[in-house]
Amino acid sequence: MSRIGLAVLGVVLIAAVQAPVPAAASEPGQSPGCPPDQGSSRVTTEPWAQQALDFSSVWRQTRGQGVTVAVVDSGVDGITQLAGKVTTPIDLTGTGRQDCVGHGTELAAIIAASDTQAQGMPFEGVAPGVTILPVKVNNTDLGDSALLAEGIREAASSGAGVINVSITTGDSPGLRSAVAFALSLDAVIVAAGGNDQTGTAGPFYPASYPGVLSVGAVASDGALAPFSDQRSHVAVTAPGVNITSAYPLGYLTHLDGTSYATAFVSGVAALVRSRYPTLTAGQVVGRIEATADGGTGPGTGAGLVNPLEAVTAVLVPGQAPGVPSAAMKPVSVLRPPLVDRQTRAAALAITVGSLGAAALVALGAVVISQGRRRGWRPGRTRIPADGGTAGDTWP
Repeated sequence: MSRIGLAVLGVVLIAAVQAPVPAAASEPGQSPGCPPDQGSSRVTTEPWAQQALDFSSVWRQTRGQGVTVAVVDSGVDGITQLAGKVTTPIDLTGTGRQDCVGHGTELAAIIAASDTQAQGMPFEGVAPGVTILPVKVNNTDLGDSALLAEGIREAASSGAGVINVSITTGDSPGLRSAVAFALSLDAVIVAAGGNDQTGTAGPFYPASYPGVLSVGAVASDGALAPFSDQRSHVAVTAPGVNITSAYPLGYLTHLDGTSYATAFVSGVAALVRSRYPTLTAGQVVGRIEATADGGTGPGTGAGLVNPLEAVTAVLVPGQAPGVPSAAMKPVSVLRPPLVDRQTRAAALAITVGSLGAAALVALGAVVISQGRRRGWRPGRTRIPADGGTAGDTWP
């Protein structure tokens, strides 16, 4: 199977929701080797997803500091761009902390890889100030939905403000309960909408549960990726085609899947939580939806996530942040009608002339009144040749 075939999310079909055995959860990645021996040593051009989202434009305000993002996946390896960002992992598989699939490391790098532009490495993460909490629930391409549910609970109990779930499965009471538990602890759950493949289609979970920030994938032209599921609930979209990310032994540049789109949105959620620490998880989700660029059809939700607007937008006064409907409305500014310059000049002259005449009339009345008191009479006044005599005073 090709790398792209393995790199898309949701490869396992749930035979039946009521099946007595645990449902399988799907996770893309490389299974041979630990870690997989793939990837290139460098990235030479800025990935298109970074250019499209422009998330570095908000770093003067926040880089996600103070927020822990749990990556519930295959583990996270200690790559250079994640140095000092990864906290003590939680391993629920009993196979050790190492990422033998590579997928969890890819996600963590999209979320939090350090800015290394100055060192000539153009790849960087959305929120380089966050702390990554690896919660390992898979050690191969396939996993167990019961472990996924347990991983979500562990992430929430450990204080994660954002929980990235780039794994899809079917609905189950255990998973539903785990999501409800995490939401009750005010965690933002960001989940992949899922990928359609032969014999595999949504709706997928946990993306389709209420309260979850579910994500679809778009290509560089803005169109919904052909594999991005349209049966699952989708709140927003993000880049998910030809994605670049760090790998345990290098970098990969042609990753496809809603799982990678989910990582971008988890990074944005961390930026918002860091910038607005008093917002509830529901308000963070609502703010991201309200500031997205607008849906373009089924499977696109509120549209492409907009990191700059999500962090900086001023919501309508009195409007609770987190209410998507009309939270961002254009405001029209009333402008006075244009006036002809000649008409304006004539009106100004008339106004000034009128005011001057009124002033002269008032002054004349004062002068005449004073003159009468001094005995003035109409007629010419003789002025002495020397300009006046001693004792003369001016009125």
